[in-house]
Amino acid sequence: MTNEELVERLRSETCSKADIDEAANRIEKMNYFLRHNAFAEKHFGVFFICGAAGEKDKNGVPEEVYICPAYGSDVSYVFTRGGTFAPEW
Repeated sequence: MTNEELVERLRSETCSKADIDEAANRIEKMNYFLRHNAFAEKHFGVFFICGAAGEKDKNGVPEEVYICPAYGSDVSYVFTRGGTFAPEW
């Protein structure tokens, strides 16, 4: 379902709990993206991915990910993929 379709369903009289949950999930994802990507330079202490290197696995995740702790920082951290730490559903 597109965002536009979801908004239409939320505004209709037949809005379900599932529709509300779906909207909440999308808002949480959008908030995370904005805080850690689009607005990172405006918020102190909000990290963001500033680079990647190495081959990607079947999920598209590279071997190394570079994290910058704040916009304009001269420091970055390198995280190396070491295995799967979450269940693969």
